[in-house]
Amino acid sequence: MRLIVTHEQPDFDALASLALARLLFPNALATVQGSLSPGLTSFLRLYRDQLELVDPNAIDLDAVTELVVVDTADAGRIRPFDSLVGRVPITLYDHHPAPARAIPAARGLREPVGATATLLTRELMATGIDIPAPIASLALLGIHEDTGNLSYDLTRPDDYRAAAHLLASGASLQLVRRFTVDAFSPEHLAFRRTMLEAARPVAVAGRRVSVAALEVPDYVPGVSGLANELLELHGADAAVVAVRMEGKTLVFARATERFDVAAALAEALGGAGHPGAAFAKADMPPADAAERVLDALERHATPVLTAAELMSAPVKTVRDSATVADAQQLLLRYGHNGMPVLNDRGALVGVVSRRDLERALRHGLGRSRVSGFMSRNVITAGRSTVLAELEELVLGHNIGRIPILDGSELIGIVTRTDLIAARHHRPSGDDPAATVLGRLPPSAQEALRTAREVAGDASLYLVGGTVRDALLGAGFKDLDLSVEGGTAERLGARLQTRLGGTLACHVPFGTCTLSLDDGLVIDLATAREEVYDHPGALPSVTPSTVRKDLSRRDFTVNALALRFHPEPATLIDPYGGADDLRAKQLRVLHPLSFIEDPTRVLRGARLAGRLGFHFEPVTAGWARDAIDPAIVGNVSRARLRGELELTLAEPRVAPALRCLDGVGGLDGLFGLHADEAVLEAVDEQRRHRDVPDETYLLALLLATDTADADAHLESFHWPRRYGQARDRLRTLLAAEVVRDEDLEGLDEASRVLLRCLSDELGARLTRLEEAPPRRRLRGRDVLDLGLAPGPAVGRVLDEVARARADLKVRTFEDEVEMARQLVRELQP
Repeated sequence: MRLIVTHEQPDFDALASLALARLLFPNALATVQGSLSPGLTSFLRLYRDQLELVDPNAIDLDAVTELVVVDTADAGRIRPFDSLVGRVPITLYDHHPAPARAIPAARGLREPVGATATLLTRELMATGIDIPAPIASLALLGIHEDTGNLSYDLTRPDDYRAAAHLLASGASLQLVRRFTVDAFSPEHLAFRRTMLEAARPVAVAGRRVSVAALEVPDYVPGVSGLANELLELHGADAAVVAVRMEGKTLVFARATERFDVAAALAEALGGAGHPGAAFAKADMPPADAAERVLDALERHATPVLTAAELMSAPVKTVRDSATVADAQQLLLRYGHNGMPVLNDRGALVGVVSRRDLERALRHGLGRSRVSGFMSRNVITAGRSTVLAELEELVLGHNIGRIPILDGSELIGIVTRTDLIAARHHRPSGDDPAATVLGRLPPSAQEALRTAREVAGDASLYLVGGTVRDALLGAGFKDLDLSVEGGTAERLGARLQTRLGGTLACHVPFGTCTLSLDDGLVIDLATAREEVYDHPGALPSVTPSTVRKDLSRRDFTVNALALRFHPEPATLIDPYGGADDLRAKQLRVLHPLSFIEDPTRVLRGARLAGRLGFHFEPVTAGWARDAIDPAIVGNVSRARLRGELELTLAEPRVAPALRCLDGVGGLDGLFGLHADEAVLEAVDEQRRHRDVPDETYLLALLLATDTADADAHLESFHWPRRYGQARDRLRTLLAAEVVRDEDLEGLDEASRVLLRCLSDELGARLTRLEEAPPRRRLRGRDVLDLGLAPGPAVGRVLDEVARARADLKVRTFEDEVEMARQLVRELQP
């Protein structure tokens, strides 16, 4: 059983992340533990059916085989499920900094964006999975809550992209407005009054902090957001609330960009969170806990820009004895809108603006002295004046430039342009190599560090899906490494010595797989090239360079590599795979790619379906050309069937088969046809329950002409039962009367498909499965009523079966009574 959990006392981002993770992991169970805020409680009353949460007390921990953790990496915040850490593989999605007790997840994604819902939305976008409107609304609500309506300093471009995608998926802004502000209960209002009365401003690291230490008699859930009010109350850069409730001290902190409250609470009390919002528990009195946090805040005040860093120097100046015309020429020469004015001793005596000079020139005063037109009441600042204070000076005095003094000496000048640039600077160009490495979970990063240490003179590369998925922003799965100048077997053995795990090598192909105890799987391969003796043959392999290795890949998006040893880390993209990722398209590396191996068409369709991609037009044409009997005939039916089975095992099969059918592959390779609506309905079933892969094959067989379907079954050596199951379904769908026993005799694959083909029969199946077993009328019962053997017995059974389906008879006794009446009517 796969279980999805989040931190205790979840917020909307945590709840949204649970719901989004269930889309990524169909059939997983999800649960929440701990108290809920009033807003969250109200939301769950409306949307509980969409979320399908289970009671945490009903979960058998021994039955959990995989744990998915969202919106926290702190094992101490997922109790009682922290007992599973180290026992089962863990996938983790989180946007917070790593805590001291970080969960050792081998898969997933941890990245400093505004909300965990952003990470999961991005992965759903990358994999082409639709987000239902109710879940999109919850996810948008989570992003708005954690980013302060997309305004906090930790908000990233990906948060805005995710929000846009969620809106396009049907998210309701009305719902966001409704739940982003909690309706306060009397208990919350009382708590708020007590908190505001206890709040006091203090100075920490030269900045204002609002702190409140209080005790309340009863536990009040969902009060952490009230700490934001203290920021506004005192115009503070941080707010700390320490409250004693039911024998436990809870500490909430909020901050602007001038403090890292997560680091401060982690140091002081072992708390967790992100720089703008954090939480901790303590056993000490609230006042003591607050003092500890304030002490830690001194060491976690973030650097702020000062005038010394913002100013331009040396400063272009003009003497007070200069003429207006000369001063105007200086402004034009340097492209300035104003200039400080100095006297003969070099002291600052004023500031002159271009506007003042132009006004003087219009009046013919070009030979007049600048001192007659300058502003003498000069607003200045010192070198340590911070950005916010400089902005206040500009706003308060409506000036465009501030001279910076060291004592009485002019050392620089800060202009409006400097202040705007400080607030709106763009980071230097994105480094794709840093992006990929930064998105790997800690266990994978540790494996790379170890690989560097044991690699010797070999060059090491991340390749294929690892690089592709990281660039897409999808969660990490496995680590794909390529070795150049060494061998996979040697590197695998050295890694196993250091990291443990199980190593399996395939020496003829130069590949190894190292499976670590924490669930991380490292696929290693010696950089190699392949030669095909004839179309459809398996390749011959020889060692080579990584660029040659990339040249043998199927699609450009898989022909990406990142050299991480030796440093510096460098992305290698010889075929434009990154551009194709952005275009969401699959493109082969050369025209003969499908000719060499026609099964690449199937692999491409699977990948396109999984990522929501499409074949690039020229590639699609080459795929159609490769589906030729003269070429496909070189590929064994066993290989083709194996590729089809892999396709039918995908989480979403309809997109893959749609892509395959779009290039003629479904008919050309297998002689099959598809009803897309039925396949999508089966996909929807697979989102909520285990669906046998055979269900999709039955759907294809039903959509295909009987003779062609029979030819496919024979040619690909499928078991006869598939043809029999198809025939049984056709009979049921065409029958006027369907008996319960006919439905009960269906296997699971047929039952799932029947639900997608007939609402009526599907509803009957559900009733039969949920109802306790009961006796039903049989032919022997009809004979006992006095009717002679013959066709009339079948007519009675059919009438009773129809009445049973329409719920006109509900018990065996009802059926016997109805049959008795029918027998009377049939007897002469």
